[in-house]
Amino acid sequence: MFEQTKRLYDLLKIYGYAKISKKPTRYTHEITRRCNLNCPNCYVYNFNPNYENTSRKEIFEDVKKDELTFEDYNNIFKKEKESGCKSIFLIGGEPTLRMDIIELAYNYFGRNTSLITNGLIKIPSNLKMPFAVSIDGGELIHDKIRGKGTWRQIFDNYSEDHRVMLSCCLRRGTSNQIQTVIDEWVSTDVFGISFFFLTPHINDSSTTVLGKEREKAELELHRVVDEYPNFVKMTHNLVNLLCKANKGECPVFNYTLWYDYKGKLINHCLLGKNADCSLCGCITPLYLRMFSQWWKLLNKRTLDIFTLPRDIKQCRKRGEK
Repeated sequence: MFEQTKRLYDLLKIYGYAKISKKPTRYTHEITRRCNLNCPNCYVYNFNPNYENTSRKEIFEDVKKDELTFEDYNNIFKKEKESGCKSIFLIGGEPTLRMDIIELAYNYFGRNTSLITNGLIKIPSNLKMPFAVSIDGGELIHDKIRGKGTWRQIFDNYSEDHRVMLSCCLRRGTSNQIQTVIDEWVSTDVFGISFFFLTPHINDSSTTVLGKEREKAELELHRVVDEYPNFVKMTHNLVNLLCKANKGECPVFNYTLWYDYKGKLINHCLLGKNADCSLCGCITPLYLRMFSQWWKLLNKRTLDIFTLPRDIKQCRKRGEK
């Protein structure tokens, strides 16, 4: 409980101050637009009209020329720290391709540094910060989407790593993977798992989970929330919010400033400016909505979700449901 209290204090500094001051205290940096995978439905490439009829190799060669240097980020993080920034979130592309920047951010912001990765490159154990690892289903489905052998590489890298929150994307045809994913990971040392829906491109909802499939997914998510209280890091309220369409205005920009790989301030999140926000399946805005009613968080289950682990003592025992 002591560790949770310290983490809750961190969160109050980040989000409480932002709400009171009306000034974002978390900065998101797209530290690279390059990636070591070639996934379908990628927000960065497939949803970007600027990259139509352009190969990934050409894109990577082009964007690398404009990426900020180590010295650039050293100056940026220093200024952000001095100006009151409390937390840094690093995205890509694949952020672990710039491990030097990840380590630099950690030196400035400690465990209030976080990122989301595809898990193919192992993050050094001396960086004691929580982070998300993306998966797309059980081993067979994940490898079908991301490439043969990628699931095994993620598992070998992180199955014994308590810093990891698995982030499982459900898309049309894969919502039946919820139990499969749990079965494959529940006996590992990862902190836990959350699920979200793929947010589709504007005017094309064919990739996301809708209708009867979404209703079945909702029932399944409520079931695993009850059956795996120490592993599935979601609440019934969070599931209800996630499965609701047309969630209204996104609260993310009340708390966060977003910068692209050139260091330019942008007015859209990592889903891109062509994402259909009316069908947003992202879980981050839902956490923020919950946090805005902080008094409802004062129970063990919700604190477990918000207060990611500082050390192994706070984590569930291996295999604990």
